[in-house]
Amino acid sequence: MVNGWIILDKPEGLTSTKAGSIVKRLFKQKKLGHAGTLDPFASGVLPLALGEATKVMPYVVSDIKEYEFEITFGEERDSGDLEGAVTSTTAQKPTEAQLRAIIPNFIGAITQVPPIYSALWINGQRAYELARRGGTVEMKARQVLIQDLELLSCSDQTAVWRVVCGRGTYVRSLGQDLARAVSSLGYLSKLRRTRVGKFSLQDAVNIDILKNNALSLMERDWLLPIRVVLDDIPAIPVSAQQAVHLRHGRSIECPGHEGMVLILSEGQELALCKADGQQLHPTRVFNL
Repeated sequence: MVNGWIILDKPEGLTSTKAGSIVKRLFKQKKLGHAGTLDPFASGVLPLALGEATKVMPYVVSDIKEYEFEITFGEERDSGDLEGAVTSTTAQKPTEAQLRAIIPNFIGAITQVPPIYSALWINGQRAYELARRGGTVEMKARQVLIQDLELLSCSDQTAVWRVVCGRGTYVRSLGQDLARAVSSLGYLSKLRRTRVGKFSLQDAVNIDILKNNALSLMERDWLLPIRVVLDDIPAIPVSAQQAVHLRHGRSIECPGHEGMVLILSEGQELALCKADGQQLHPTRVFNL
């Protein structure tokens, strides 16, 4: 079984699940997870955890993300993007000066309402499932973090932005709110994720390259080790006997450490442990 990370540059028109299935098949993999999904119309960075790397996914999911997106003005759509149905129109188009003037209002902790076509749970059902059946979908406003927002370019009809945001931010809602803030209407016509935590487009590989090199996948640098997402966690080597105890879920003596630590055995990832100053207690053991 393959264990590690593939940072995929997901193409437009493909669901995250489908993209993951392709990689899973190419690597003949049984276990695979993706750290943060992308809408089918979106492209960009999609970290895929293979095998035992799925055990460290929480260390990626909560990280800051970066996107580049395009707003097309003049229409509002029920999904907030180009795949939705038009719900309202306007002839009002903003100027560059108007767009730049509202940027400070959208940096920091802001409140937004998630789109009805989202994967959030409402009374035991996904919001998008209710919306597709024509049911009443009432989304509650919530607070999200916008770390940085930059206007990259604009024309009479569109504006291209870059945003750095925290977990749970819906860029489709952000685009809609930006358009409304300048007395216009808009929807996302393009969306590209350029970073998830420490992973950027520079680390990413597209599906066609993986397909064309299917016979030599393991010889390439595309498969990153499990520990690549654990750089900020102290790494502690242990003896062979200590490794045996940890593999069986038993705590070991190791004074002087506190908090979460990564345990290495012969240079390879063995476990994540909670250190209490005296002992190491295994919380995740890697079956490598």
